[in-house]
Amino acid sequence: MVSKGYEPPKTALQKDYSFTAVDDYDSRMYILPDLLDQESREAIIAEHKANPMYKGTRPGSPAPMYSKTLTKLIDKLRVVPQKGKHTIVETIPWEEYTIGILPGHRGGTVKLTEEKYNSRGEAEHSIFLKRLKAYLSQYGIELDK
Repeated sequence: MVSKGYEPPKTALQKDYSFTAVDDYDSRMYILPDLLDQESREAIIAEHKANPMYKGTRPGSPAPMYSKTLTKLIDKLRVVPQKGKHTIVETIPWEEYTIGILPGHRGGTVKLTEEKYNSRGEAEHSIFLKRLKAYLSQYGIELDK
């Protein structure tokens, strides 16, 4: 007989240990080495700041692309749980962009912060820095920006 409130222990498969281990390995091998070096980290941040959003392509011209390192980092930063994730809310169309925090469930209310920006690009870069800081803190690294 099982008592109320008893929950059987979760297995390694249920906790998704293998994905977590591979994800951590990929971070340590392919992303963190570039972020540990301050000069490289500053170059990555400057690259994102210069072009926080892809620009439209022009006929006959190749699409603008980020460096391989920044592309990997952006992909990594985008894959975080929705609850507490930063997002952009256009509070005045084409004029004011506010940073919001997602509730983590459908139909919830996005909490607006006091951070306001005049362009979507500035807001995108702000979120990039917030996510980068959170990512680095998982590995005990402080972002000095």
